[in-house]
Amino acid sequence: MVKRAHIFFYVFLLFSTMELLGQSEIDGDLKILSELTLLKSPLIQRNKLETDRAEADYRTQRSAFDYQLSAGANITKSELTLFDADPGNQVLFGDLETKNTDFGIGLQKRFRTGLVADISSSYSGLSDNFPINRFNEEVGPHISDHTASATLSLTQPLLRNNGIKVTTAFEKSSVLAIESANLNFELNVAFEILQLGKAYWQYLGAYKSLGVFKENENRVRNVLEITEELVKADKKPESDLVQIKADLAQQERQTTTAQQNLFTARINLGRVIGTDEVESRNIGDPANEFPTILQAKFNAEKNLGTMVALARNYRTDIKAIENNNKGLELQLFSAKNAVLPQLDLTGFVTYGGAATGGGIGRYLDAFGNRQGRNHTIGLGLTFSFPLNNNLAKANFAKSKIALTDQRLSYENLIRNIDLNVSIAFTNLENSVVILNKAKETLAYYQEVFHNERVKFQNGLTTLLNLILFQERLTFAQLEHLRAQEQFATAILDLRFETGTLISMGENETLTSVDKLMFYTLPGIN
Repeated sequence: MVKRAHIFFYVFLLFSTMELLGQSEIDGDLKILSELTLLKSPLIQRNKLETDRAEADYRTQRSAFDYQLSAGANITKSELTLFDADPGNQVLFGDLETKNTDFGIGLQKRFRTGLVADISSSYSGLSDNFPINRFNEEVGPHISDHTASATLSLTQPLLRNNGIKVTTAFEKSSVLAIESANLNFELNVAFEILQLGKAYWQYLGAYKSLGVFKENENRVRNVLEITEELVKADKKPESDLVQIKADLAQQERQTTTAQQNLFTARINLGRVIGTDEVESRNIGDPANEFPTILQAKFNAEKNLGTMVALARNYRTDIKAIENNNKGLELQLFSAKNAVLPQLDLTGFVTYGGAATGGGIGRYLDAFGNRQGRNHTIGLGLTFSFPLNNNLAKANFAKSKIALTDQRLSYENLIRNIDLNVSIAFTNLENSVVILNKAKETLAYYQEVFHNERVKFQNGLTTLLNLILFQERLTFAQLEHLRAQEQFATAILDLRFETGTLISMGENETLTSVDKLMFYTLPGIN
C-alpha cells in the first residue's frame, strides 16, 4: 500500500556514485550524468522529503486505531489516633495503622467500524492492625481484604462516527496523499532530468562552438599563409596582410570567448547535477552527439492528437490531482458526518469478587470465591450535540470549498497541459524545418567558401570577398549547431510535457535514465 522503493533508491545510488566521484574526471556521458543527478540534486532530495512527510501523515491518521494501554498503581499507609471515647480502644492499643494497595490496568481499541472496546481490571487490598473485621469477628491484626473486578465495555456510535467509511476517511485520504506524493516526486525528478538534458545540450553546443571558432581561426591562418605567398609572388598587395592579421586577431578573441562559454556551460551543468565547484570542473568532454531527425523517427504520424493522448495517459501530476480529489471527497463525507448529533450505545459487563488473607497473591482468589462474588450488566445511551454546531458547519463548508477548488485546479491543469503539449509539438515541428534548412545552408556555404578560396588563390576575387564568405561559413556552422541544440531540446520538452521522459512504474526504483529518451520522440521506445 505504501511505496517503499525510495529506500533502495538512495542505497543503490550511494555506492554507484561513490565510484563515479572517486574518479579524477567525471565521464561526460548522459547516462552517467543522469545517475549522478538522481543522487546529488538537492531539489530531488528535497522533493523526496514530501513523500516522507506524506507517509508520516499516514501514520498519524492510522494512530486513531492504535491500542491504548493504561495502567496505574497506588500504595498508601496512614495512621490514626483514636478518640478516647472510641470503643476501638478496648481492642486496639495504640494508633490505628492502615495500608492500602490499589492497581488497575486497561486496554482500549477503536475499530474502523466506529466500535470502541474497553477492557479493564482493578484490584484493591486493604489491611489494618484492627483485630476485628467488619462483621465484628476477631480475626487478628493485619488481615487484608482483597477486592478485584474486570469490566468489558463496548460503545457503538449510532449517528456521528458510525460506519467504516466515516472512521477511515482521513486514513484512506492519507494513503491517496502518499500515492500523490510519489507521483509528484516522479514528475519533479522528470523536471530535473529535463534541466539536466537542456544543460547537457548547451554544454555540447558550447563544446562544438569552440571547435567551430578554432576551425575558423585555422582557416584565417591558412588564408594568411596563402596571402603571404601571394605577396611574395607580387600577386597581392602587402596591405592585404594587415587586413588578414586584423581578422585573425578578431577570430582569436572569439575563440577565447568560446572557451569562457564552454567553462560556464560546464559549471552550469554541474549546478544542475548538484556537484560542487571542484567536481563540476572535472566533468569530462561531452561523449554524446546531438540527436538526428532520423534517430528521433520524426514522421507525419506523430500528430498533436497523439501527443495530447499520451500526456493524458502518462502525466503523473494528472493522476496525483485525481487522487487528491478522491481524498477531499472522503474528507467532505467525514465533515458532513460531523454535523450530526452524537448518539452512542454502550453495553458493559463487570465481574468481581472479594477475598480475605495475606499477600497480593489473593488477587486471583477474589475472582474465584463464591462468597463476595458480584457481577453487573448494563446498557446506556449518551447523546450530545452543540446547539449551534458552528465548528462542524464551518469545517463542512471549508471541505466543500477545498474540493471545488481542487476540481477547478484539475480542469486548469488539463487545459495547461494541452496547451503546453501543443507548444512543444509545434516547436518540434518547426525545429525540424529549421534544422533541415540550417544543414542545407551550411552545405552551400561550405561549397561557396571552398570555391572562393580557390578563386582567391588564382587572383580571381578580392580578400574582402574571401573574408565575407568565411564569416558566413562560420555563422552557418554556428546556426547549424543552434538548430541541433534546439531540436534536441524540443525532443526533451515534448517528452516532459507528455510525461514520457522517465517512468518509475508502480513499485519500481529509478536508478538511471534510459538514454534513448533523449534521442527519440514519445511513443518510440
